[in-house]
Amino acid sequence: MAAQSAPAAAGAPAGKLYDGLMRACGVTAAALFGGMALLVCADVFMRNVGLGTLAWSVEVTEYMLMVATFVAAPWLLYAGDHIRVDLIVRGLPPAARWLCEVVTDLAGLAISVVLGWQCWTITRDAAEQGSVVFKVLVFPEWWLKLPMAFACAMLAVEFARRLRAAFVRGGR
Repeated sequence: MAAQSAPAAAGAPAGKLYDGLMRACGVTAAALFGGMALLVCADVFMRNVGLGTLAWSVEVTEYMLMVATFVAAPWLLYAGDHIRVDLIVRGLPPAARWLCEVVTDLAGLAISVVLGWQCWTITRDAAEQGSVVFKVLVFPEWWLKLPMAFACAMLAVEFARRLRAAFVRGGR
């Protein structure tokens, strides 16, 4: 199964917008991972030189890790850089490889839609109830849930896009 190429979505204005959105996901994830590294280093440095600690750094790092992971997922799938174990699939005839691709993309689409709907429902409920995360930082709980719903929606779009590309290509 050949990896989908990212530029396949580019071309039309909607394709360019989608490409930009996927790239923004990647840049956001990279910025969050970089920010985590800087925050952890700053906290360790401050502790070791006797300047105290950033009481909120562990909590913020946890949130950054969660958001970065969810936002990176659709971008990685779009770029074809997701983890793929296809050792056995490579040895199959083209029609069987195509079928494996379609089945896995259908499964990914179904899972993304179900998880996305659940994430959206939980996000909406948290917002309606006024749920609050109360640790070192205090903020509305739905802020943490929204990136998950967004990521699942983008994964569903990407799996649908991959399915469409597979059917356009056919079982070659």
